[in-house]
Amino acid sequence: MNTSITNFVIESGISLTLFTIIYLAFLRKETFFMLNRIYLMGAVLISVFLPFIHVHVSTPMQSVMLEEVVVTAPRLQNLLETVTVYGTRISVSLEQTIQSIGWIRFIFITGMTMFTILLFYRILQISRLVLNNQVEKKNGLRIVKLDQDHTPFSFYNFVFISQQQSELPGMKEMLAHEMEHVRQGHSFDILILELLTIFQWFNPFIWLLKRSLRENHEFLADNGVLKPGVSSANYRLLLLNSSFIQQPILANNFNYSLIKIRIKMITKIKSSKIAASKLTMGILVTAALFMVFGFDYSESLPQEKKTNATQTKEPQKTDQAQDQVFVVVEQMPEFPGGELALREFIAKAIKYPDDAIKAGTQGKVYITFVVSKEGKVVDPKVARGVSPSLDAEALRVVKSLPIWIPGKQRGVNVAVSYTIPIAFALK
Repeated sequence: MNTSITNFVIESGISLTLFTIIYLAFLRKETFFMLNRIYLMGAVLISVFLPFIHVHVSTPMQSVMLEEVVVTAPRLQNLLETVTVYGTRISVSLEQTIQSIGWIRFIFITGMTMFTILLFYRILQISRLVLNNQVEKKNGLRIVKLDQDHTPFSFYNFVFISQQQSELPGMKEMLAHEMEHVRQGHSFDILILELLTIFQWFNPFIWLLKRSLRENHEFLADNGVLKPGVSSANYRLLLLNSSFIQQPILANNFNYSLIKIRIKMITKIKSSKIAASKLTMGILVTAALFMVFGFDYSESLPQEKKTNATQTKEPQKTDQAQDQVFVVVEQMPEFPGGELALREFIAKAIKYPDDAIKAGTQGKVYITFVVSKEGKVVDPKVARGVSPSLDAEALRVVKSLPIWIPGKQRGVNVAVSYTIPIAFALK
């Protein structure tokens, strides 16, 4: 399970959970069925595509602050402590935890495999009903006449009816109900959710969302049948008298929802327009999710103007330094050999300038630099200095740092900014 899949599962799962809670708490009992369907499918589509949306936001230059390195004279000492980096997104720490635990990956992949096989089996189950029974075309629909005793159900533009029940009272309303499912394209919604379930099978809220969407489909179909000239009382009686025979799970069928809930929604007073304002909560959640998951915050380096001949002799910025520079990424750059090797390198390389020792100069020099996409240390600068000699020595050592293991954001090498304080202290 690679990083991109892990990130998709985490971010889409969090999104689905929030949207489902809002629906169950505020929208489920309202009678604006079409708006509820738009909300539910919008929640699904946002949850699917949000992990792939990356909006880069550039901010003024900042960097990761390393603990200071203390240089003493006449003997050098290095007190560089552990560098602690905090992720900016919730999914980063979860992602790293999941990646590090093998049995979680095994269980997740096993579940994905099982639900993928189950989906194909259900599609095959319906396909066999089409192939093994008589099919008639009527008004753009395909009527499949089954030998088994089934109440009507539908899938895409197929409506399945039992030959034994084709002449029963109320069959006209049942067929009208299934035609509403076909006309409104409910099977597309179901299939999208089934595909998402392959990745979210462990999430209890995906099952609540699927049930909510199925109920909404039944409410929409019932509402479509109850037009002028159709008796609401007779239709409710038809629901009570309909048989409870199990139907293929992928299909829309006449008996799916709890009969009590459907009858209650049929007789319920229509929700006021003010109640529709509850949908704004979904909009606010969407905006919040985009802020948390959709934005990658990076640093932009200011362009320096060359005003004299001396500046033109300075090393030119590399292309990497011209690109977006991050402060925190999913996988931070690493000095070869780790922190201990970095401390040893600085301790061996840096020298306390003699003129500074004679003058009794001491203090802390802050050097900023960028670890490029290739791991090179580029664009080192003195962010805050003490004296020309101490500044120059600190800058020289940082310039001499070898190539690092580059940082990664969403699996792609990126440039990352650092600041290292080097403290010169006299005994």
